[in-house]
Amino acid sequence: MVYLSEMCMPDLQKPSDDSSMSDDDGILEEEQSDEDIYQSNSDNESSSDSSLDDEDVSDDDIDELDDNDDDDDDDDEEENNDGGGGGDEDDDEEEEVEEEEEDEVVAAFLSASSDRNRNHPPNLSVGVLIGGFSFHPNTNVIALGLSNGDIAMYKYSNEMNEHLRTNDNVHLKKVMVLEFNETGDYIYSACKDNNVSVSDAETGKMKVYFEKAHTAGSFVTALSFIDENVFATGDEDGVVNVWDIRANGRRFSLKKTEDSINSMITINNSNNEPTLACTSGDGTLTIIDLSTKKMVVQSEPYKSVLTSCVTMKRKTKVVCGTGEGSLITFNTGDYSAFNDEFPCVDKGAAVNRLVPVTENIVISALDNGKIRATNLFPNCHLGIVGHHQDMSVDLLDISDNGHLLASTSYFSSVVKFWNIEFFEDFDLKKHFKKINPKEFNLPSSNVVNATDFFSGLQ
Repeated sequence: MVYLSEMCMPDLQKPSDDSSMSDDDGILEEEQSDEDIYQSNSDNESSSDSSLDDEDVSDDDIDELDDNDDDDDDDDEEENNDGGGGGDEDDDEEEEVEEEEEDEVVAAFLSASSDRNRNHPPNLSVGVLIGGFSFHPNTNVIALGLSNGDIAMYKYSNEMNEHLRTNDNVHLKKVMVLEFNETGDYIYSACKDNNVSVSDAETGKMKVYFEKAHTAGSFVTALSFIDENVFATGDEDGVVNVWDIRANGRRFSLKKTEDSINSMITINNSNNEPTLACTSGDGTLTIIDLSTKKMVVQSEPYKSVLTSCVTMKRKTKVVCGTGEGSLITFNTGDYSAFNDEFPCVDKGAAVNRLVPVTENIVISALDNGKIRATNLFPNCHLGIVGHHQDMSVDLLDISDNGHLLASTSYFSSVVKFWNIEFFEDFDLKKHFKKINPKEFNLPSSNVVNATDFFSGLQ
């Protein structure tokens, strides 16, 4: 087992359509209001300063002003501006210069955050909690599984989010898992009462419905496609069920861990046959042979829960997120023990979800509210993709063209979008010449770095 100590770090209502406005709108109105107040104050100061050039003020006048100050507070500011000494005038000029510089920064920030320059859809608010979501593979549509059992469909764009339809009563309880199939014709979903459905994405009509697909009291936690007819689900108790749509039933069931199945992916073995890789709460990665219906291998337990897994490096690597925030990797075909570990930046912040962006870049959803990007092979932190403030980021998905990332929390009714198109031409060497990736906010984050904030003034 190899630990990388040397890293290349420089150091319930139906969904509402009325809430598609971006968070930026409120910020713009507030800051523009501040700008108007500042402009008004600047005009008053200019008028007062010009009066100093037109009048000669004596010491007696100053004494008189001081007396008036005790009698009339309303005249205090105006009279002192007219009768102040040369030192006060210099202070006013310096303060005005500083305020003008700050105003330039504010103007630059307003321009950057303007809706006209937005390169991602506005926040999508649906009024009820979200249990799962999935990007359509071919169109600008996102499906949301809601806490009332409905599935809502939205068309998204940089200008607005349009509610297309709601497939009512697909489930009777909260949707826990939701995925479009490869063509986008069907939606696979599971709810809290363990019913699993395959429904038509356009009409909501059921293709198959597996009632009580898992043991009562242990809801479905993960789903993975195997082919166009076969898929698998995992539950809280460590049970994996494999389903066949053609037979409208379960192929087989397997339980090799006593803890929750947190994620599943399908990986072809050396014979190009599909196997199922499952991460669980006991810190193991379990590989199941789908043809023999048996477990192939189970890794040594990691010191923390394994929360998510994806393939990278042209499917030669399996990368797993952990409960302590680190990323561990396995060589495909060798799952007995992980061969590499990349420590976390945010100590104690669990990785809830992983999404690969390129063959080397993976994005982590953390329970401290941050979304981080990491380059693997070589291992380097790239920076922060986005923030959910103090709310855990539980769900993450990437659009089919790789340009947009969507995220939300299990305790939220809002989906946030992040433009990650810049990763297509990402230059690792240039990136590290000017930033500290631990706290660096990537262009998608909508947060301006200190160095970028004042770069326009240089």
